[in-house]
Amino acid sequence: MILLLDGLDEVANEAERAEVRASVEELVSGQERMRVVVTCRTIAYRSGGTALGVKFREIAVQPLDFEQHVVPMVRQAYACIHPQDADLRNERVEELLGGIQRLEEERRARLGDDAHVLVDSPLMVRLLLIVHVNNRTLPDGRAELFDKAISALLQVDYGREQADIRELASDWKVFRDMAQHLAFHMHQQGRDQGREIGERALQKVLCEESEFKPHIEHFLSHARHRGSVLEERQGAYRFIHLALQEFLVARYLREVTGGEGREAILAVLGDRLADPWWREPILLLAGYWASNAARPARDLLGALARAGDEPNAQFSAAELADSAALEWRECGEATRADCARRIVELLGDETTLLGATPLVRARAGEVLAALGDPRFDPQRFWLPADEMLGFLRIAADSEFRIGTRKADAKRVGKVTGSEVDNYEINDAPTPTPEFLIARYPVTVAQFRAFVEATQYEIGDADALRDADSRPVRYVGWHEAIAYGNWLNQMLARSPLFEGRDATMLVRERHWRVALPSELEWEKAARGGVRDALFSWGNDADPARANYDDSEIGDTSGVGCFPANDLGLYDMIGNVFESTRSVWGTDWEKPDFGYPYPFDDRKREALDAANDIKRVVRGGSWNFNRSSARCAFRGCLVPGSRSYFIGFRVVLRSSPDA
Repeated sequence: MILLLDGLDEVANEAERAEVRASVEELVSGQERMRVVVTCRTIAYRSGGTALGVKFREIAVQPLDFEQHVVPMVRQAYACIHPQDADLRNERVEELLGGIQRLEEERRARLGDDAHVLVDSPLMVRLLLIVHVNNRTLPDGRAELFDKAISALLQVDYGREQADIRELASDWKVFRDMAQHLAFHMHQQGRDQGREIGERALQKVLCEESEFKPHIEHFLSHARHRGSVLEERQGAYRFIHLALQEFLVARYLREVTGGEGREAILAVLGDRLADPWWREPILLLAGYWASNAARPARDLLGALARAGDEPNAQFSAAELADSAALEWRECGEATRADCARRIVELLGDETTLLGATPLVRARAGEVLAALGDPRFDPQRFWLPADEMLGFLRIAADSEFRIGTRKADAKRVGKVTGSEVDNYEINDAPTPTPEFLIARYPVTVAQFRAFVEATQYEIGDADALRDADSRPVRYVGWHEAIAYGNWLNQMLARSPLFEGRDATMLVRERHWRVALPSELEWEKAARGGVRDALFSWGNDADPARANYDDSEIGDTSGVGCFPANDLGLYDMIGNVFESTRSVWGTDWEKPDFGYPYPFDDRKREALDAANDIKRVVRGGSWNFNRSSARCAFRGCLVPGSRSYFIGFRVVLRSSPDA
């Protein structure tokens, strides 16, 4: 048999633990075939009369796996709580397991896929069980959950005598105040130094407050013997989970710093708004305040959204306010709309935009999409909310020249580190007619509107999995054409578009929605900057377009990088954009070279065979600066669906577009 002696560190004091140790040693003495497993925090049985003998070897317990461990633990717990009612038991089990999964999913969404799981130990499972049993459900807000969990940790009866229980019951609130004071001090030390603190330093911190002094020894004993919210590891103390430390920091900000007003809190956070180490405490601060006082919490979100004295901090503060508004389900539409407008304001200020790192901007764009992006109209298939439905007029240009000048090829190669292909060289004029082009590439929300309206069967479900304001990808050329045809029908017939200028072009002048030709695309991408490598000039700049040097590592919400001088966003970077122009069958040599006559129907034939490649333009988030140029040409077969290919549309006068 295997004898399990569980939780011996819960014995109230060292003298009693020594007694227990002696009993264990006596039990196993002479019993060579007996196998005994003793579970405890090793620090409680590591010294003096409490240390277990050499026959015991130390084995570290690994974090729990959800399916293997957490699920059966929860099922077993509720089998004991509701042994006679299977339906109720199963209902409660599914509620709690669903709540745990939601907590973990939200944690990964905030902190990334590599974030440590929250529920990784029997202690955390037990805490959630206590909260779930006592409250009939897990609170929707993390802050409220952590608040109840900390109270449970500090109040659970581990004493053998009634006097011990009374003492614990009277001390737990001051222990909570001591814990939050300590948490705030530790967190101020930063990510590298803020996770552990030695006993002498801990005592010094707690002695800063006179009301804590009489309780320090009991507080430390509590941590050493029971773990509680703190645990001791070889003379150093840490909170049992970083999430609890982060919540206690938030609670300190509200209960202590907040006594001097909201401005005092923002002053403390001022130079920490862009620091990832402070992200969770700030979000938990908003959640904790919301669970106690809704109106001041809304005021806090409004002030936080407009905090920060430099671009990175401003974007970070606005993104944090938006994330907190998303997490607080009852904050109200007015609060969410106000937070969303703030991010749009920041995106619309080029100086602020360029002053913030691309990653911070991309994060803001992501939360803006989740909150509801006011740049787009949900009543009109998520097209831009302006009179022209997001289409911008590009004037005819008789002097335009597509491609790279022969004399510029060496200069381009020096800047990009790659030679310019011969099929990109052109010195001849290539006039362009008037046309309109979409301000943004087609977004996930816009493409979803088409799929839902037509029940169109897309070739890859990943096309609809990104945030709504990101450019759609995993879309084949034929699917892009189908979207354009559908949007053309909507502009021609739907009453939703009555009276719009863009609609008049379709209904009265018979213009059509189409993919751009590569001639139209390059004219729009260059704007008024002739013969430059990029749409902003001749120097590569990862702050101006989402290519690999921007280090985002994925697509970003449209408009997170500055527009060109025509007001067009993401012409360079983010995703390659499909065109209607034919490339041919040879990857290395297109069938059609330069110059590019705009009325050459063969090179834009929509009925070309499916093995005929089409031109793609603009570079992508995962390609280098050489492809993130106005003149760069690439190609793909129409059936290709890729994580770096999207499209945008034009309105043009060609009758057979």
